[in-house]
Amino acid sequence: MTSLPYSPLAWRLFDLAFGFRMRLGVRAIRLAGLPADLPVGRPVLLVANHLSWWDGFLLRRLQVALRPRGSFHVVMLERELRKRPFLRLLGGVGISPGSPASFRRLLRSLARARSLRPDLVVVFFPQGRIWPSHRRPLGFQGGVRLVARALAPVIVLPVGLHLEPGQHPASTAFISVGPPLFMEAGGLEPSALERAVREELDAILGFLALHGEASEERWPPAREPLPRTGQPCNDVQ
Repeated sequence: MTSLPYSPLAWRLFDLAFGFRMRLGVRAIRLAGLPADLPVGRPVLLVANHLSWWDGFLLRRLQVALRPRGSFHVVMLERELRKRPFLRLLGGVGISPGSPASFRRLLRSLARARSLRPDLVVVFFPQGRIWPSHRRPLGFQGGVRLVARALAPVIVLPVGLHLEPGQHPASTAFISVGPPLFMEAGGLEPSALERAVREELDAILGFLALHGEASEERWPPAREPLPRTGQPCNDVQ
């Protein structure tokens, strides 16, 4: 029995060799809502909207903040892994849309990895394709329930992702994490997860609409959640 390919050394080499290319497109990452004191011995499933090719790399920042020594895996298109095999060493796990056999292999791989490394962090994008962050509905597909079940008992974190250029040529990534959802052997409805992610996206977009070019300086500390609609944001005058 073997775990999924994952190499911390490959990540260090990637950061040295290619990290600058990411910074050309994403100048900064702002986090909010990071949970404190997550239970040990359970995997973490990051469920997020999908708006760019860089999303998996952006969400690695959450893994470093939450489980720096855990293994990190991103479910992505198998055709992308064939074009860029090094992504497997960075934790890429392939899936072919429309192939039930491919999805079954994914679930078996995740369950096997969970049995070997219960501290793993898995990223899944239930939209199945890239959409702008303002799209409504988000259009989550039902496979997320099976992914969560393969990892159960698992901590599910709903994550909103948004890229905003503001005053700079490169964008800032704004990432908001919702309250943890603890899943045992049962399941979580895709509609409930979509609603939770949408709430984080709405909080991000509302914050940016209120603060405009001052959003970065008014962004809360990473462990604080974003204000919800109708709540004051950093004592705006």
